[in-house]
Formats: sequence, C-alpha cells, structure tokens
Amino acid sequence: MGYGLWAKVNGFLPSTPVRFICLLPIAYCLLPIIFCLSPGEVRAADMSPMEMRIIQFVKQIYNDENDVQVKLNGIPNQLKEKIQVKNISFLRVPDVDGDGLCAVEVEGLGGKCRTVHVSFKVFAKRKLFVMKQNGKQGDILRKTDVFIRETYLNGKAAEYPSSIDEIVGRALKRDLSMNAMVTKQMLEDPVTMQRGETVDIVAENGKIIVQTKGKTVDKGKMGDVIRVKNITSGKEIQGRITANNTVTVEF
Repeated sequence: MGYGLWAKVNGFLPSTPVRFICLLPIAYCLLPIIFCLSPGEVRAADMSPMEMRIIQFVKQIYNDENDVQVKLNGIPNQLKEKIQVKNISFLRVPDVDGDGLCAVEVEGLGGKCRTVHVSFKVFAKRKLFVMKQNGKQGDILRKTDVFIRETYLNGKAAEYPSSIDEIVGRALKRDLSMNAMVTKQMLEDPVTMQRGETVDIVAENGKIIVQTKGKTVDKGKMGDVIRVKNITSGKEIQGRITANNTVTVEF
C-alpha cells in the first residue's frame, strides 16, 4: 500500500481540502465587503493628510459637505516635505464653474515660512431629470415621463431644471431619446392656439373695451403676438395671446 492510499485510509490527507472547502463560505462573505467600497471611500484612503485638510477647509463654505466633492489639481512638491501648516485661506473662492484657489501657509525646516498655492474644483450633487422613454418634439411632459438621477456637477447647474414643476406641462423643443438628460433649453411653453381657431378678439385702450370673434392666422404660445382675422370685417390684425381663447389688441 502506497503512502498516499495509507494516509487517505487513516484520515491524514482530507484535512487540507476540508480546510479549503470550509474557508470558501468565509471568502465569499468577504467579497461584498471588499467590492462595496464607494469611490469616495477609496479616494479618501489614498489621500494624504495634507490633501484631506485642504479639502475639509474648502467644504466648510458649504452647508452640507456630504453633497459636495472637492478635487485638488495636484499637490505641489513643497507640501510633500516635512512641514507644519500655519494657515489655509482662499485666494479665489469657487466660482460658478466650481474653480477655486487656496493659499497654504507652511513652516519648513529652520522655521522658514512660505505660501503655496493649490487650485481645486468643486462638484456639487445635483438631481437631474432623465427621460424614461423616447419623446417627440411638441410632446407635453408629465411627471411620469421622467425619473431622477443624482450626480455631481461642477457648478454649471443653471441649465438644468431644479424641480419637477419646471418640467411638467412644458413641451419638448426637439426629439429626445430614452435616458437623455432634460435641460431648460430643451423645453418651451406648449402651443396655446393653433391656426384657424375661433377666438375672442378683445380690443382695449384703457377706457374702452370692444370684443368680437376672429380666426387665428398663426399659431402661438401664451404671451406670443400672432395675426388674427376679424370674422365680421375680414380685417387682419395683430394681438397678443392673453388666455387660452383670447387675443388682446391694444389701440
């Protein structure tokens, strides 16, 4: 009988594979812990104490630092030496694009002080509205047509609607595909009047108001100036859409 067969019969060999098999569930349990670390946590682990200190200083000017990310545009070599930070201040606070500049006053060996500049960019968390499905030009958006996606932007948020109220009831200026971000430039007020509609023409000058019926020559939105034809006289005049069925003419 060979040693391998003897060892198997006498119970010596199974210990190694048994230990390996028993460790598998533990290894699988650890995998989610390893791979569930967020990018922010990974970046924080890679940062030097100097980087973290500057970032925390920048975040202090925001109400909720959890909704802000700060990216330093590199750390100067002077800040990688053995130094003591005496003060951090802003040379330029973050602008509308999120760009800013810090002045870091440090004391090096021999007590010599110097100021080092560190540029950075701030990214703020924003709620963006995304199309759930394809949309056609002229479609009136409803609340169910979009969903919210959170992301970090570098301050250029003015072009995005800040609430669902800025979207609902607005019309698409052009076709949008599913998963497209909705911006203010893509939206407009819906057409209030189509060509050939019968409307009320109200003529007023502050003292006298005259009302008659007319037909629209142009289509338009609330507040637009369009042409309408007086049904009685056949005369074509211009007026402003002031209600769903009213064109107001000043004289």
